Amino acid sequence: MTNSIFHNEEFEIRGISVPEFELKSGNLIRIYIPNFDSENQPLGFDLMIELIKHFQNKKSDFHWAKNYRQNTIAELLNPLTAEKYLMNKMRIDKQNAKRIAKEIGIKLTDKFEHLSFTNKKALIIKALFEQNDSIILDYYGVDAIGIEFLESLVNSEIEKGKSAIAFDRLEFKAKSESFENIKTIEINN
Repeated sequence: MTNSIFHNEEFEIRGISVPEFELKSGNLIRIYIPNFDSENQPLGFDLMIELIKHFQNKKSDFHWAKNYRQNTIAELLNPLTAEKYLMNKMRIDKQNAKRIAKEIGIKLTDKFEHLSFTNKKALIIKALFEQNDSIILDYYGVDAIGIEFLESLVNSEIEKGKSAIAFDRLEFKAKSESFENIKTIEINN
C-alpha cells in the first residue's frame, strides 16, 4: 500500500500548464522541462527553480538536493571533505556517513571540491534521503554516464519506500524509463 506524500493540483506558471499529480511513497515523479520556450528563450532551469519554490510552499519539508558550493573563507582555507560535509553540514553520524561514501564509491577523506559533479550530487542526494522520506532533485548538468549512476542510486532509495520529484531536460528524455516506479510528466510550452 502506498501513502500519498504530495498532491499537486493543476496550475499555470508563466502561461505553461503543470498537470495534477500525486507523489506516493515508493515512487518518483520525473518532470521533463524543455530547455527553451517557443520563442527560443531559456526556460528549463529557471522554470525548475520556480516549480521547486511552488512545491516547497505547499510542503515546507520538501528538501531540494541543491548543488553545494564552498564559498566561505574557512572552507577555502580548510577544504571540506566528504566526511565533514556529511557529519558537520548534514548532521549524519559516522557509521551512516561511511555507508553513504561506500555506496557512492568515494572515501570520507576525499575533498569535496575534488569530487566529480556526479559524485557531489550523489553525496547530496544520499544525505537528504538519509534524513527525509521525500526529496526534490534535479539531473541538470549531469552527463549520460552520471545519469545512469544517479538513477540507480535514487531508485535504490525509492525501492526502500522513499519518494522524490526529479527534474530533467525534455531534450534528454528516453523512450522509456529505466525503472518501473517512475511516473513522467512532460511540461510543454
